[in-house]
Amino acid sequence: MKHILVLLIVAACGSSSGTEDCAEDEVEVSYLGGARDGESVCLPRPATCGNPATCDVDACRGDMYRLCEAPYSGVGCSDTFAPPIISCNP
Repeated sequence: MKHILVLLIVAACGSSSGTEDCAEDEVEVSYLGGARDGESVCLPRPATCGNPATCDVDACRGDMYRLCEAPYSGVGCSDTFAPPIISCNP
């Protein structure tokens, strides 16, 4: 179910391959809802993540979720294409 939610979130954003501006060694952090709805930023890949970063490694995924700024929380991770996309909801 978690993977279906991530696919729906990515599809709703209108992109399956991330932001063109993010490098493959970065993470795309996308804000959905609230005051930052539709905003995406590129941030450096956490040190706990290998190359490429993967959503399947708990430590990496957790550190990527922490890239969401408060009051947002990481709710979805997609690594189908580089860079990975983290979805943040308020």
